[in-house]
Amino acid sequence: MTKLKKTIWASIMTLLLFQALASFVYSEADSSMEYRLPTTPEEIVADINKDMSELYDEGDNYYKMFTSKGYLRVDLLRNRLAVNNNNYEMVYGSSHGPWLQHRGGMYAYSGYTRFGESVSTDGAPWYAGWSGTKIQNFNMVEAPWDDSNLQRVYMVKKNGYDGYRNTKHKFLASSNGTFEQAILVGLNYHYAGKKYSQFMYQSLNDQYKDRVVYDRDAKPKGGDWVKYVHVLQPPTYLSWGEGRIYIKGASGAYTYLGIPIAPFILLSDDLSAQFEALPSGAVEGEEVLVGIKLNSSFTTDQETDYAWNVKTSSGEALAINYAGHAKTESGLITIPANGERLLYASFTMPKGNVTIGFTINKDKNSPKEASYENNVLPPAAIKLVTALPTVTGEYELDYNVLKKIVTFPLSGGAAITAHLSLPSQSTWDGNAFGALHVNNLSANVFRSFTVSNNPPVNEAGTSIVRKPVITTSLLRSDFGDDPKNRKWLNWPNSNDAKLNIGTISFEGAVTRNYIRTLSVCTTSKDHFGEEQITCTEEKEPGSTSAPFSPGVDVKNVKAKIYNGIKTVPAKTYKDVLENNTISDLRKSLFWTNEPYAYDVIRWMANENENGKLYEWTTVPGQYKRTFIQQARGEVNWQNEKTMEQQYKQGRDAARKMTNNKTLYDKAVFATDKQLQKYDYPIKSGYYFNPAGVYTFTVETETFKQTQTDTKDHKDLVNAVIDSFRYETDLIYINNKKVAVNIFNEPLGKKGNAPVKKAAALSVKEKKGVDSAVLLTVIDRSVEDSRYSKSVEEIYHSEESVDNKTHPYWKLVLEGYPESSTLGSFDNFKYREYVESGQKMYKIKEKTKVSIIINKDNTNVYTHAQMPNGEYYVQAWIDDLELSNSTNAYKTLGKLVGIKPLDAIKINVTGSMYDDLNN
Repeated sequence: MTKLKKTIWASIMTLLLFQALASFVYSEADSSMEYRLPTTPEEIVADINKDMSELYDEGDNYYKMFTSKGYLRVDLLRNRLAVNNNNYEMVYGSSHGPWLQHRGGMYAYSGYTRFGESVSTDGAPWYAGWSGTKIQNFNMVEAPWDDSNLQRVYMVKKNGYDGYRNTKHKFLASSNGTFEQAILVGLNYHYAGKKYSQFMYQSLNDQYKDRVVYDRDAKPKGGDWVKYVHVLQPPTYLSWGEGRIYIKGASGAYTYLGIPIAPFILLSDDLSAQFEALPSGAVEGEEVLVGIKLNSSFTTDQETDYAWNVKTSSGEALAINYAGHAKTESGLITIPANGERLLYASFTMPKGNVTIGFTINKDKNSPKEASYENNVLPPAAIKLVTALPTVTGEYELDYNVLKKIVTFPLSGGAAITAHLSLPSQSTWDGNAFGALHVNNLSANVFRSFTVSNNPPVNEAGTSIVRKPVITTSLLRSDFGDDPKNRKWLNWPNSNDAKLNIGTISFEGAVTRNYIRTLSVCTTSKDHFGEEQITCTEEKEPGSTSAPFSPGVDVKNVKAKIYNGIKTVPAKTYKDVLENNTISDLRKSLFWTNEPYAYDVIRWMANENENGKLYEWTTVPGQYKRTFIQQARGEVNWQNEKTMEQQYKQGRDAARKMTNNKTLYDKAVFATDKQLQKYDYPIKSGYYFNPAGVYTFTVETETFKQTQTDTKDHKDLVNAVIDSFRYETDLIYINNKKVAVNIFNEPLGKKGNAPVKKAAALSVKEKKGVDSAVLLTVIDRSVEDSRYSKSVEEIYHSEESVDNKTHPYWKLVLEGYPESSTLGSFDNFKYREYVESGQKMYKIKEKTKVSIIINKDNTNVYTHAQMPNGEYYVQAWIDDLELSNSTNAYKTLGKLVGIKPLDAIKINVTGSMYDDLNN
């Protein structure tokens, strides 16, 4: 590192705010491999092929993009990236095998291995069932690749990875060079402690659903797993391996189970130390902060030793303040499982250089690691430098900006100059040459970094001036906020921007050749003895150089961050029954429609150098939004044909004492003059047919994601139908000459006279005397016209046009006055729209139902010995307990019935025998 760069590090020491990229490193005797998590399927394939070459000597293109089974399933790799899952499957072809009704439907296999053997779909259930025997206790076939029966039944063929062993393989050292530990980690990861219910397909063998399928770290009774696992494809550092065990059943038949083999990334147990913050130089008297990060890939907490070694070049004492997770120069520290610890040392820069050294796990035994090469940080020097004034500036990304392009002159536009001095007795020989070097020290802040107006030096002059101009992009994702890729930062105070500090240094030098002319003189005597001086000129080449004025630009780059509130304030809707009394024929229902969750988007853009927004794009919202609305319904009863209307013809004939039998269509009313004072006089023994037609309509307005007929409406209609009652206490006679009520229930007697007992018909109990059907429902199943439906789509659009999103949506989306969140738009430029492809409909349904009593006018005879007196017939509606429903209106409680809906009183005086005797 040059002296100038060390100077620059000193100037920006207190501004360092960076986080190391995730990396995975291992080295062997003759090679080293460095892994960084891939970000594209192409990078995944390249990394894994590199593994296959360097771990297994399989060449540079082991996993090709195409095999006889088809293309590599790049879509599966992309799906892994989308959910930040770094364990990759190399699968070819397409999904196949049995279609399973599981998690929305899936094929049993996602594709094929490189060798053409089927690979089980991730998450596929055990669709063949389970015997209840734990995996480690299966009757497994040893060395299945050598078993002739399996070769015949399953076409098993031995490959180079069956029984694989390589003791020089770094990642297999802990298991004697085999895949044993990788298999155990894979089994633990997928099966350990899990119950069969997690793998059960539909209800196969559900009696075992609460049994654990595998015990952690369990091995077969016959020894190691590698004796039984047929390897279909080997693991790499990032990709899972695939294996199978073959099980022989009591009947002699064979089955198999997929065995996952963990990638080596899950096997690495390692401690490491790295500098988190290390200035290369500092000014005397300046506070210096050095940070070290300790990382652990162990799956359990690890305690280990550590020690700082800070020295000055002059040997002078240095007062050091140790901070972070340990506050002493050396000692013990516990690093959490798969976690990290940060240690800091701070001091005042002395008059000389300072070196920083550090070690962990010095004795290499607590804990044991596969490699200790990254446990020691070689001493790093912090040079004493002379600081130059820093030029600062500030840029800000607004709430809706993904990328901001900025252009600015370096060092505030000042002339950055290198001054050349020509030695005496010299002349310049050609142009000056060199360069001013501009260094982007914050590549994670300044992206697409370019420098203009800074050509290489090739000019004649003694003062060389450069005024570079910087053009760079500032990305929101560099602030940990990447909503476009579903990585949202919930910044604690959205009114305060988050700060990143970007640093640019510049340094360089110019050189120019010259020629120095020297006069060389000699002394001699002539023939007169006089001294003579003789001078000649000699030319000598040379060069001189001068540095440009070095410096640093520091830009405070801020991003305003707002990614929505978790919950939009909910509007309160009516949940009430209106006109809910026993006398109201029309009853209204109001309830809060069931909620539906929706994905939303927002609009964000890039900003150019002139502050103009361009390339507007949709960005997924962090939170799903819930659509709710006011649902409503109405139940309206009417007596289409009352009992008064039904019996009018016969009653009028009786008043006129008419003996024409055909006029007594539904009942035989008494013609005796003295009985005409009663509304409905009859004599026992004649027929009195139940009659009446009652109609109701049910109208509902609900909100659904599909246009199909709603369960809400259907259930309400059926419930109202079920609430109808036709009741009477008249005494009838059945074809067995038994006195019964309308339900055909035999009645008791008092003396020789039967005792009345009221009974009510309903839709569920519609059979009466002699099991005749006395109640008939006419609904849409009988007449299509009795049902109507209108559907209105609650429109929405991703377009940021106000009239293209229905007001109902604005009630539940953030950024609108309708949802009381306009402040999000006004203050944070945040407004949501429903993502395309999602639907919501307002569905209005109307059903008309008629209930006909004794549709066929079946004659039902009263008992001749029915006692004289007053009897009743009534139609009424029972209370409807909406709370028994599974629909959203279950919160409304009781829909009060109508009592009565229709009623008449019957006066019985005498019997048919009176008429016969007369």
